[in-house]
Amino acid sequence: MSRRPTTAPDARAGVHIAGVSRRFGSTAAISDVTFDVHAGEVLGLLGPNGAGKTTTMRVMTGYLRPTSGRVLVDGIDIADDPVAARRHIGYVPESSAVPGEMSVVGFLRYCARLRRVPRRDRQKAVASALRQAGLGGVAHARIGTLSKGYRQRVAISQALVHDPDVLVLDEPTAGLDPRQVAETRDLIAKLGRTRSVLLSSHLLPEVSTLCKRVVVLDKGRVLAVADVATLTAATGTRLELRVSGDPARVVQIVSGLAGVDSASVRGELVVVSGTGADLAQRVAAAIVDAGIGLLEQRVTSSGTLEEAYLNLVRE
Repeated sequence: MSRRPTTAPDARAGVHIAGVSRRFGSTAAISDVTFDVHAGEVLGLLGPNGAGKTTTMRVMTGYLRPTSGRVLVDGIDIADDPVAARRHIGYVPESSAVPGEMSVVGFLRYCARLRRVPRRDRQKAVASALRQAGLGGVAHARIGTLSKGYRQRVAISQALVHDPDVLVLDEPTAGLDPRQVAETRDLIAKLGRTRSVLLSSHLLPEVSTLCKRVVVLDKGRVLAVADVATLTAATGTRLELRVSGDPARVVQIVSGLAGVDSASVRGELVVVSGTGADLAQRVAAAIVDAGIGLLEQRVTSSGTLEEAYLNLVRE
């Protein structure tokens, strides 16, 4: 069984995807895809239907061989030694089917055998997967009698039973009710503290909540690999300032700052619009450096991941 980092994430661990392409006949499903999934992070994978997300995940998990390029899982080349690499990967495909006629614990025991968990370790491995997925109370229930949210937890638990360092989750909250969505997101966030997690989702608020970084794919190519904060800051921020000095002078001061698109006086407020992740900090610093008291600064609107995503895929 693999060991996850118990202290700081190991920079060498995780997944390294370098220049990966996959063709089906004359059709290129993905071309020159490159990104890393670091240990201890949940990385979002975004893109419209047909962008190449599923192909990327199938290559990453060893279900498809890349036409060119390399996939390293914890340093193991998945093309050279797919069996060893897969021991480090747990995969939950979209609409993952789980056998309704089996009990939860019976299914996990079966999965543990499939994943070659040593016999002496299987009971402990199954108990750990049940605990991590929050299934202890339904361990002996027949899967078909469970709610959809719990069946999704069963799908996630089967990906955990061999204690992988890497989790690949394809639309894990699709079709769940709001409470089930919230519970599943909490579970993913917890799992992502000690593992490398690749999360594909069409729910951009979900990605914003769980991920600090995202990969954006379109037409089989990577458009961006970036921090969510950087992407959203590029779409614009609106600030409302209350100062102790002359608002008109504040407008003059901040109008010359890089990233400021507009500044105006509205009643007792100075309203500033612009771009940049550090816009609010730079505006505040400029006002204070000019000897003007900054009584209040509010961010009344900021860019969203949805806006940033649409800007990328429209280009």
